[in-house]
Amino acid sequence: MNTSTSIPRVRSGRLPARLVSTRTGLYFEWGLSARAKLQESAAVILSDEAAWHLKAALLRSSWQPPPSIHIPETLEHTALDYSVESASLRDIQRAWTTALRRRFGVPVLKLCLRIVPRQATLLDLSQVAACRSVLNDRLEENPALAPLLGNDRGMWSNLPNWRILKNRMLAQGLSQQSWRWLARQKKAYVARINWSQLSHLCWVNFHAALARDIPIAWVDKQTAALQGFGALSTWLRRNHEHLTTDVALSILRGVRLALQRHENTAKAAHQLELVQEEFPLIADWLLGSAASSTQHRVVISRNWTYDTLMARQTHWHLIELDLDMSRPNVFWPEVIGMGSVGNNIDFIELTSLNALLNEAKKMHHCVPSYIDRCMTGDVCIFHLQIKGRVPQRGTLEFRRAGANGWQISQLKGPCNTPVSSQLWTAAHLLLSRLN
Repeated sequence: MNTSTSIPRVRSGRLPARLVSTRTGLYFEWGLSARAKLQESAAVILSDEAAWHLKAALLRSSWQPPPSIHIPETLEHTALDYSVESASLRDIQRAWTTALRRRFGVPVLKLCLRIVPRQATLLDLSQVAACRSVLNDRLEENPALAPLLGNDRGMWSNLPNWRILKNRMLAQGLSQQSWRWLARQKKAYVARINWSQLSHLCWVNFHAALARDIPIAWVDKQTAALQGFGALSTWLRRNHEHLTTDVALSILRGVRLALQRHENTAKAAHQLELVQEEFPLIADWLLGSAASSTQHRVVISRNWTYDTLMARQTHWHLIELDLDMSRPNVFWPEVIGMGSVGNNIDFIELTSLNALLNEAKKMHHCVPSYIDRCMTGDVCIFHLQIKGRVPQRGTLEFRRAGANGWQISQLKGPCNTPVSSQLWTAAHLLLSRLN
């Protein structure tokens, strides 16, 4: 079946839609037969959901055209007999864009989307139309910085140059180096930053310290890395002038590896665990390494993986910060203690802080971060080991499943590597003992 003949098509220019201003407000009119009232907060780019609500409002419309109404010039060559019922959501979206063009003009619509690239509204569109000449003058001087103009609409009426906007950005925390660096960046980079968020400004200072072009894919990920890295954003905002290229690049790569692990983790519960348990440890290590006075600072290379990152932060927390056996120990009740599963597999339940610390030293992962849940009884952790010519070992976590039940949460080898099927078999045998 050929869709070009089976589905009725109407060109965007022939869709009978326009915007109408009345004493009661602004309306979206369809074919001189139905009207839907619009709010100033209505989005310029109509989503599928918004298009559905707009079509529903048109279908519910009780407005009747007066007998004296005449066909306006903008609708003379449109398909006035094309009913709302026949229109698809795609037709509603195209008609909406066509109505905006008829009302404000194509240049104003394009200018608004350049200045407010995300979630532009009808109010933004009206304000851009009112200050069009001033905004065009500024963008002729520096077209890439268009999204910065959307940070404060109040300055549009009196904006003879970029100095006012620059001083505002510097007062919010942007560095002089970053301002000069921004002028050389692509439009796509500037458009993806939320300039009203101080945490995003610190990332711009951070990227400027690298003194290189930033891939757009990195921008979307790095500026969104706020959960679990709040301390990192604060530190970057306060110490942006002291960032060297090596330190900034290491922090950038470390956060990037963490976000890649977050994206590749399917279960929402495991994603939350990464954000709450592992990311703060990584941020702590990155900050400690950046502020280190030693000559041998950590340099994260392209060959690192997330497991390498976790192993190094564990080493930093447990060895370089002297978290050893001399600190006060903490204990919690054991579930089944220690024993063996089969002929050559031993298990030891970890029931104290020192036991978790020793496990982290041997296995190079972040098991001490689970101490709070161990103390509350939500989880119990075991060390598994298979004897033989090639010893195998792993750290096994059980999580509560109801009042009296347990389930396997995770089983990891050294540096969070996968384990063999033998260890998984032992884990399920141990689970049968717990339940």
